[in-house]
Amino acid sequence: MILSIINLIFIRDGAFFSSYSFKQLIWTMAAAIICFIVLRIRLQTLKNISVSLYILSIILLVFVLFFGEKISGARSWIKIGDFMSFQPSELVKISFIFIIAKFYSELGAYSKSYLVKYFLGLVFFLLPFALIMFQPDLGSALMLLIVSLTVIISFSYNQKILIIIILIIASLSVPIWSYALKDYQKERIVSFIYPEKDPSGYGYNVIQSKVAIGSGQLVGKGLGNSSQAKLKFLPEKHTDFAFSVWAEQTGFLGSIILIGLYAFIVLYSLYYLNKIKDNFLQVLLFGLSSYFFFHLFINVAMTIGFFPVVGIPLLMFSYGGSSLMCGAMALGIIALIISEYKDVNRLGL
Repeated sequence: MILSIINLIFIRDGAFFSSYSFKQLIWTMAAAIICFIVLRIRLQTLKNISVSLYILSIILLVFVLFFGEKISGARSWIKIGDFMSFQPSELVKISFIFIIAKFYSELGAYSKSYLVKYFLGLVFFLLPFALIMFQPDLGSALMLLIVSLTVIISFSYNQKILIIIILIIASLSVPIWSYALKDYQKERIVSFIYPEKDPSGYGYNVIQSKVAIGSGQLVGKGLGNSSQAKLKFLPEKHTDFAFSVWAEQTGFLGSIILIGLYAFIVLYSLYYLNKIKDNFLQVLLFGLSSYFFFHLFINVAMTIGFFPVVGIPLLMFSYGGSSLMCGAMALGIIALIISEYKDVNRLGL
């Protein structure tokens, strides 16, 4: 939970609104409780709840379309009380990993069939992806797509099928651009390619983010001394561009330390992948590692202008309860698998 503690210090010293710190403190305590509970359940329970967790996430996605709170043009949030909300699309990223891990581990005679694996992956992916796009939330939909494809392809690699998937995605790119993307989403992509075209509009965020990161230099300006954040040059400084503010405050060294913490989670998890014999736990561990990796990679790439700004949070660091709690759940599951896998290898799941 080191990342969450840094997050609390970062928000407080970053001179953000006091309500942010208070809300994040509540979410952090809730995340700690979730992690505590996860670490005390049996690995067999993870497999047993896979279907229920996936169905729950689908129900929440349907619910949010009709009764969700609209923020920044997307109906993606379920309001909790007077000042808190939850984003179901964060949960579905994890629930997809659970459901695909369960069914991949129970294929039996079909375990070597690439077509069956890709078909199952497509079936479980399409419904939540479509529901998220209806919100519309391009960032969450993109993250679900990337994590899903990574898991499916990694555990059912076939060159011919992979080429077909690439061709299908390429052929759908034009109609998606023409009919599925909103104007503001198109502008974000255009500003990614050429941010200087609209420096006071859609390219503004990326330009200011680069200024913030660059001004941090080697050791930064010190916690609470982010001029880009304090003077309100950098929008979304506590969410999408939290890394930019951190880089300005702590410099290159602080950025490397933060990235190193995420790298440790990913690499330490992958180190145990070949030690685990159970297929369900293998897929689950790999999927959750990918979940952390792509959130880190895309968020940091957004802040330095290497990826379009699509609203991907930095897990357990950016402000927000949904990503914090889901990140804590994922981290707890990873720790549980690593600590208990020897018993599974010996006794089975």
